[in-house]
Amino acid sequence: MKTKQYSVNEQGLNEIKEFLASSHKKGGDHFTREMLQAWAADAEFQLAEGNPAMIEIRAFDAVSGHTETYTLSDTGLDCEEIDIEE
Repeated sequence: MKTKQYSVNEQGLNEIKEFLASSHKKGGDHFTREMLQAWAADAEFQLAEGNPAMIEIRAFDAVSGHTETYTLSDTGLDCEEIDIEE
């Protein structure tokens, strides 16, 4: 049996950085590549659960003071078909 496994690519990491730059109190430059990859892991987890590739900034950390969400574009994701054992 085959299943699709999604991962965030460079375009996706750039999308996350832009979202954080505009919406997070600490701005985009605060976040290192490793931190961006942690945000990407959240989006990948959401995909694995059958949800959109979405990340969320808590209201406390958001510039707006409200929870902010962002869904990565399809071009920000890579997809690979893998075999799984039943």
